[in-house]
Order: sequence, then C-alpha cells, then structure tokens
Amino acid sequence: MSDTSINSRQRYILNGQTFNAPIDWQDVSIVANYENDNVQPSLTIDEFRFPLEARVIINKWVTDGLLTGVGIFEGMPLDLSVYNNSSVQHNFKSFIDFTKGYKDFLEEGILDVGVIKNNSVDNFFDQVGSTTYGYLEEIGVFNDGSYTQVSYVVEKKFNLIELIIANVVFYLMVKELAEAIERTTSAIAEVTALITGGSVLPPTASLGAALLAVLKAIILIAYTAVLIVAITELGKALLESLLPKERKHKALVLRDALSAVCDHFGYSFDSDIPELSTYYYLPSNPNLDAKTLGGFISETKGTQSGIPNVLDYGYRCEDMFELCKRLFNAKIAIVGNTVQLRSRNAPYWIQQSQWELPSVIIETLEYNTEEMKAERLLSFEADLNDEWTIDNYFGTAYEIRTEPITVIRQNAVLLKGLDDVNFNVALGNRKEGLSGLENFLKDVASAIDGVANFFGGDSNLVGEITTRIGVMKQSSNWHSVPKLIPIVGGKIPNNHRDVINAKLLYDKYHNEKSFVLNNFGNQKRLYKQVRVPFGFNDYGQLTENSYFKYNGSVAKITKFEWIMGEDTALIDFWVKNIYTKNLKERYINPE
Repeated sequence: MSDTSINSRQRYILNGQTFNAPIDWQDVSIVANYENDNVQPSLTIDEFRFPLEARVIINKWVTDGLLTGVGIFEGMPLDLSVYNNSSVQHNFKSFIDFTKGYKDFLEEGILDVGVIKNNSVDNFFDQVGSTTYGYLEEIGVFNDGSYTQVSYVVEKKFNLIELIIANVVFYLMVKELAEAIERTTSAIAEVTALITGGSVLPPTASLGAALLAVLKAIILIAYTAVLIVAITELGKALLESLLPKERKHKALVLRDALSAVCDHFGYSFDSDIPELSTYYYLPSNPNLDAKTLGGFISETKGTQSGIPNVLDYGYRCEDMFELCKRLFNAKIAIVGNTVQLRSRNAPYWIQQSQWELPSVIIETLEYNTEEMKAERLLSFEADLNDEWTIDNYFGTAYEIRTEPITVIRQNAVLLKGLDDVNFNVALGNRKEGLSGLENFLKDVASAIDGVANFFGGDSNLVGEITTRIGVMKQSSNWHSVPKLIPIVGGKIPNNHRDVINAKLLYDKYHNEKSFVLNNFGNQKRLYKQVRVPFGFNDYGQLTENSYFKYNGSVAKITKFEWIMGEDTALIDFWVKNIYTKNLKERYINPE
C-alpha cells in the first residue's frame, strides 16, 4: 500500500507556484486523533521548514496584507504532489496556518510554518466556533424571511384567583343589568297602562304625573342601553386581561440553521436525518408585555428574532451543530466541499469507506469496557419560568440502566459510570383544550356576544377563546430556556410528544451505544500501536473516512501516527466483536 518509496518524486506548490521540497520534509510527523470516535481526525502536523524563494513568497503573502492582499489571517494554499514508480499522483492539499508555529529565522534565511488540512473538520469548527448567529443576522445571512411564525398563548398553570375575580365581577355586572331591566320593564308597564287606560295609575292622576312616568321610562331605557354597552365593553376588557390574545413567536428550523452557516463559509450541507426539517429551534424570550396605566396589555411581545438569544445555548454556531450532534447521536465529516451530518449508526459511513487493512501482526488485545456505562440518561431541560415544561414532563427524559443477568457477588460487579446526554433545550407544549377559567369565560363570552349582537353588534368573543386550541402554550410570556418544537402549518401537531421525546431519540439514534441491543452491537475489541504499511494514499483515505472491514466485521481507526518520509505508521483501531452476553437493560420513562 505504500506510495513513498525511494524512487518517488515530490512537488510543492505554494499559491500556484512550484518550489523545492521543504527542508527535512521526510521527518515531518502527522498524528491523527479521531476524538469521540469521529469519522475524520483532528490533525497535529509538525511545522514545515522553507528556505530561499519559498520563504520569500510566504512572507510576501503576509506583507501584502498592508496593500491589497488578504494577509496573515487567511491561509496560503500549499499542495504536495507525490509521484511514485507507476506515475500515480497523490495530493496533500492544505493551507499554511500563520497563527500556529510561524517563525522567520532572519539570519539563517529559513522559515518554519504550520499547516492545516484543506476542508478539515478542525478548521471548520475553528470557524463556526468563533461565529455567532447574531453576527450572521447582522450581515444578512438570516433575516425575517428565514423564520417561521409560531402561534402561542400565555396560560397560567394555576388561575384560581382570576376565576374568583371573574365570577365576582361578572356576578355584579349581571346583577346590575338584571335590576336595570326590571326597573325599565316596570316603567314601560306604567306608561303602557297610562296610554291604554289601565289601572296602574290612579284615575285622578294629573297630566304631569303621566309625563313624569314617560320621562322615567325613557331615562331607564337609555340607562339600560348604556349599561349594556358598558357591560359589553367591560366584559371584553376583562376577557382580554384574563385571556391574553393569541401571540406570535419566531422560530428557525434546524436544517436551515445549519445549512446557512455552512453556506456562509463556502460549504454545502447534507444530512439524511428527517427531523432536521421538522424540529424548530425557538429561542428564549426575555421580553415582557407592554401595559397601559390601567394594567391592561397594550402590546404583546414574543421573540423578536428566530435566531438564538445571546444567552441561549446555540447562540454560537458551533453550539447549534453540537446540539444536533447530541440530539441525533451524529457525526460530522467534510466530504469534498460538503458538510455531512449523519447519525453514528447510519450505513453511509461504511459505504463511503475505501481503506483496507493489509495483513499485519497484532501483538496486544484490549476491550472497550471504558465505553460501558451502567447508567445512560437522555434529557431535555425544564424551564422554571414555564411551568408546563414541568407539569407535562413525560418525554422529557429517558433512563437506561445496564445490569448483569447472573451475579455471584454483588459487591464485585464492575458495571459503573454515567453517560449524561443533556440537550440544553426544553420541549414545547400544545394547548389541547380549554381550561376551567376558559370554559367559564366562554359561557360569559357567549352571553356578551348574544347581548351585543342583539343590539346590532358583531361580537365573536367565543371564537377568540376556542381558536386558541392547538397553539403552543406557556405559563408566562417570559421563558428563559430555548425550546425545540415540531411545527405543522404554524402549529404544534396534536401528537407532538410522539414525534419529539427522549425515548424516541434513544430508540432511533442513541441505542447504537448499547452493549445489549443490536446483537450486543457496541462491544468491540481494541488493537493499539499496530505497525502497517503507510503512504500518502493511505493518509488521504483515512483523513476522509476512518471505517473499514476487518475479517468481515466493521472496524474503525481511532488514531494513527505517521512520519511522512517513512513507509509505515502506527495505528489504533477497534473491531466490533461480542465478548459477553451476561447483560440486560432496564428502561425508565419518567412522567
């Protein structure tokens, strides 16, 4: 497999210009660490040492930053082309990193400089780790058209006081209205009797008394009409106070949150995870409603933007990628110019692998017992400012306990450790029906609608109450933890906890970690410091994808160390292999 034999030739190209090889390039060491079992590695590469013309062109790149060039804070392209005996070319594409290892030895006329792999995961996360969604919105990457409107209402968990107040106020209003109608009816009866010669008024009653009765009836009719209007308006105001109107938040679908960032840095984005298109990130809302001097709400204030709030987890672009990696137990790789985000159990990784392990001598064997955690916990946050995230807790957490089937001595059991996966966001809640207060106010609203419409109005207070069903609900307008919600047609679907919950995410994505499920799928044999033939071709394949097949089983490189001028490297890798079946799992779904 080696392609760096003594007869190979090298060509170094700096920003399109060909130069002699760096000094002692054969001794440059490359260490690749696949931390967290990533597909592509974090690379540690020794500095290259350039003399003469190459040193001049590199320093010119720096000084051009004073003129019209990009300068020291953009990497300079560096390509190494290697030709072996069969004239096959391999390219080591990278950038000079002026921020790491740059040293210009002025008297000796040589220059040391670090390099980074072109389109590397390390470089990508260096960029997104120093970028915020606030900045991207400021420069127009995100705008109002990027966000989805989310309807919601504020519904307090406990509203006994409001219910009592509503009962008392409406009782007094209805009592006064009933008495006014009764007085008006009596006055009209007097006038009617007078006109028809009835016996309500004495026969000796004067004309003045009759006129007084008519005037009294007119005044009471007017009073009753004014009272009806006043009660109607007061009823509407009280309803609005007790039941704030439907409001709007702005949210951002996860796929757009990631793809826009990738596009900004010159990458495309690809993922086969369907939930990225249905899960929406709703930032926290620090805004309080604006109120009048009388205490009524004059302006409702939902989230003003769909990007994360500056205090939210996810405000840094890197955190949003980490959130999605945690949600879906995913890995990120850069293939060509595309950022790939896929679950660890996706067949994609094996299908894309190219490397093959040659016949080698293996001297030591270990097991991945450190990956075995007796307790695994997946959990969303609870928001103390939104009591519904606590009241409707089902689906917020899921616990997996691994236990031995057979035990001889309990105090000798070696199962231990906790894998705590917290998603740093809360789950939203859907308004499924009317509360006790709303049912009472619905009856009141129906009465107000009837009275108002009888006198020629166009009132539909009942509709304003019933149309709230199906929207998101919060116990206060101010929620301090961002939420993750599924949205269909601007509303949370009635099966929202079926499509987003901790158990679902475990069953679909995280059970890849299980030492019991999937035919004991996470049990592995470990092999370290295995010496293998190695060259530029191997380097290129393993920095793109570290999976391979070993004796028919899935295997993966976890580390390699290679000196560029040598034909061998030391590798660490694992192979899926069952080594115990004395395990079972217990599942706990807290409510």
